[in-house]
Amino acid sequence: MKITRYMAAFILESIMLTLLSSCQSIDAQQMPSVSQRPNFTGRYIAAIADGDFLASTYDDGKLPTPNSANDLLSIVNLPLSGSQNEIAQIPASNSVVGAPYALALSPDGRTAFVVETLGATPAGATRREQLPSGQQLVAIDLSNLDRPVVLSRVGITLKPETVDVHPEGDLLAISTQTSGKEIVLSPVDQGAFGQPIEISLHELGIQPDSTRFQSGKYVSQIQWHPSGRYLAVNLDYRDQIAFFELQRDRVGNSQLIPWGRPVNVGKDPFTGQFTPDGRFFLTSNWGRNFGEQVKTLEQRLPEIPGTISVIRLAELGTSAAAAQHQVVSTATTDISPESLAISPDGKRVVTVNMRGTLFPTNSPRFSRHASLTLLALNQSSGQLSKIDDYLFEGILPESVAFDASGNYLAVAVYDYFTPKPAGGIELWQVIQTPKPALRQTGKVIDLGRGVHQVLVAQ
Repeated sequence: MKITRYMAAFILESIMLTLLSSCQSIDAQQMPSVSQRPNFTGRYIAAIADGDFLASTYDDGKLPTPNSANDLLSIVNLPLSGSQNEIAQIPASNSVVGAPYALALSPDGRTAFVVETLGATPAGATRREQLPSGQQLVAIDLSNLDRPVVLSRVGITLKPETVDVHPEGDLLAISTQTSGKEIVLSPVDQGAFGQPIEISLHELGIQPDSTRFQSGKYVSQIQWHPSGRYLAVNLDYRDQIAFFELQRDRVGNSQLIPWGRPVNVGKDPFTGQFTPDGRFFLTSNWGRNFGEQVKTLEQRLPEIPGTISVIRLAELGTSAAAAQHQVVSTATTDISPESLAISPDGKRVVTVNMRGTLFPTNSPRFSRHASLTLLALNQSSGQLSKIDDYLFEGILPESVAFDASGNYLAVAVYDYFTPKPAGGIELWQVIQTPKPALRQTGKVIDLGRGVHQVLVAQ
């Protein structure tokens, strides 16, 4: 299914006035530029949207009724045109309730993989708890960017949450919300899925911890090391990152072996990413509050800025017994940094911060402004230093990605306070000189409500 949508590159005057009157000063470099077309580089932009959820569903539990939106995978061809962009869209069941890594691209960019944490809204359903558990893993052919086509679809372990593709393209790592089957390894060959391998945290040496929420048995995200030899596992409820070595026998059977001891990081390390050279792993520590006593959104979400932890990895090839990974730097971001992105050259780090945009407007913690945090990473020492926060209007932004040049960002925005657009991808410029900074370009790619993850095919 191919749909053409476009929003002219402008930012409403009322938004600019709000930005100017906010508690943070906005200099001329940060103001939108409506005349310059972003030179956004890469093969294409991919984004997924959840049509079953409203941003407000997190607070009141109410689903959109009637629900006229679909879960979609959107493909935006690059380079961007001067007047309008061709956007190809295809239904792909997914959910915003997990980390913003339910979409992954094959190394050659010709296949997209999407997992479904929660299924589609049943007829007559009005409440979040009425959404069924998801089970679907789908492969979508992107060899023709104008006409994406489903290659295969398979049911796997209930509530798959995040997916990542091995650098060789033949193995998927999937995290799930199913106890005892927290990790799934799924072979894949030209879009066809093989027999999945279900792995429990227990068999990987991660024992229940009664002092932690849900005994600490939760994997919020997984990601392959650039070499393909190791897998990072975010143990969110334990405030730890664990690393495992991938071992394969001659017939292709795969297993994971603990590589060093789990590393203690900041509170609630929901997502993370390896640096391009594979020397470090960075975690975005959201800082949420967990526990049976937490009943409301105000109790759950933090009131103070989150952090990023930088883990220096042991030398590649170090044995499991000898491997020692350690946190070498910690930096502060803004409030509620759900995820981060690292530039292709490894020098810049950006978090996307929801701040108070998720609260209802009558809440004292409500804010119209989300933000991006820009940081500098020393590629030798791993020292991370914050440059600044950059405010913008948007509801529930969860994902950010650099373009191929590292000079632009794509930011997934779930919804807006203004009627148009309902949601989409904002493009920002990364200023390199005379000093590093971020600047809104004024360009928003309108994809409709529910956009919660964005990737750029290099």
